[in-house]
Amino acid sequence: MTEIILKPELIKALQKVLVDYESANEDPILAAQYLSAVVGSIVASANLAENKKEEILKQLLDFIKYVYDQQTSTTAQSQSKNKEEAFGKWKPK
Repeated sequence: MTEIILKPELIKALQKVLVDYESANEDPILAAQYLSAVVGSIVASANLAENKKEEILKQLLDFIKYVYDQQTSTTAQSQSKNKEEAFGKWKPK
């Protein structure tokens, strides 16, 4: 797969398009469902052999899991780091 750069601005812009289409897409899970449906539709309508489409779909599903794992790992590390920095007792003077 081609390397891509995923920036927060892109994610916000895509969700804005989805919200403009249907206000219920403020819910990030519903927005993700719409994006998933779009991906499925694009792959299904590609002018490729059926086995090639299945291979691409599997690669995309694996990629989604990879991005999810990276994002949740980064978030967990950040939260863990913040907890370490907050160690100790504080008393006002």
